[in-house]
Amino acid sequence: MGEFIYGPVPSRRLGRSLGVDLLVPKSCTIDCVYCQLGSHAPLKPERKRFVDPARVEAELAERAAAGVEAEYITFSGSGEPTLSVDLGRVLNFAKGLKIAPVCVLTNGTLLWMPEVREELSRADVVIPNLDAADEETFQLVNRPHSGLDFDRIVEGLIAFSRVFAGKLLLEIVLVNGLNDSEEHLAKLAELVGRIAPAGVWVGSVHRPPAESFARPASAERLELAQKIIGDSARIIEDFRAKNVDSHFKDLAVEVETLLRRRPETARGIAESLGADSREVAKALSILETEGKILRRESDGELFYQYVGQ
Repeated sequence: MGEFIYGPVPSRRLGRSLGVDLLVPKSCTIDCVYCQLGSHAPLKPERKRFVDPARVEAELAERAAAGVEAEYITFSGSGEPTLSVDLGRVLNFAKGLKIAPVCVLTNGTLLWMPEVREELSRADVVIPNLDAADEETFQLVNRPHSGLDFDRIVEGLIAFSRVFAGKLLLEIVLVNGLNDSEEHLAKLAELVGRIAPAGVWVGSVHRPPAESFARPASAERLELAQKIIGDSARIIEDFRAKNVDSHFKDLAVEVETLLRRRPETARGIAESLGADSREVAKALSILETEGKILRRESDGELFYQYVGQ
């Protein structure tokens, strides 16, 4: 079972994404109400080592040698990747393998640090979150550690945008009744203009959220956000995987590895792993019997969530 490398998983933003996790669950500077990893106390905005980077590199090299197919190598997983002091090192290693372009998914809260901006500048694509246009909404939706300052975070995003030679995309997650008012969307659009990214992805709650009150924004609100933000914005659509044949010695192990990082539907698992849906159903049944996963419904869809033994 992969300890640090997972997938490829189906990403609604990136297609088939090979995940790299430099953290331990859950390691994040914020505690978003919609987080698929559940609610945890946010960490101080201080960088440190979470796992042995040599072991991450060895596992990544093994997957490369096995001929893994992915559209991106994506640093994400158990929280905020910029908290790891090894991000720059492993990012360079991943690029050197020349499997696929390297992407970093980040909440953007540490971009005020010059060393974080320098390390992220080596990526091909960086996707920070921007769910709030003011301190009040930031506290309401993202629930940050007390050591974070919203204005400093924004200035870090702007500073990074000015120097980054790759593709900078913002992701905005709208939550019904919390940050999707027309007034707040207008303020977000103004902030987007200051940051000047290559594009903006507008989405909403998709997987089971940390808080039950975090409900998806309506399709009409997503369309309104797209209209207010302008031509750079697009609404995140469901991922449709390519038909890639894959063979596994133990499909249940692969399914467990995927679910350790994120809840997923049976269809999403099958698409991600290129596996037959009937075999995925058998693997899920095994994991349920072993008490490793539970079923959770979110917005009319059935997700499987890892809970351990």
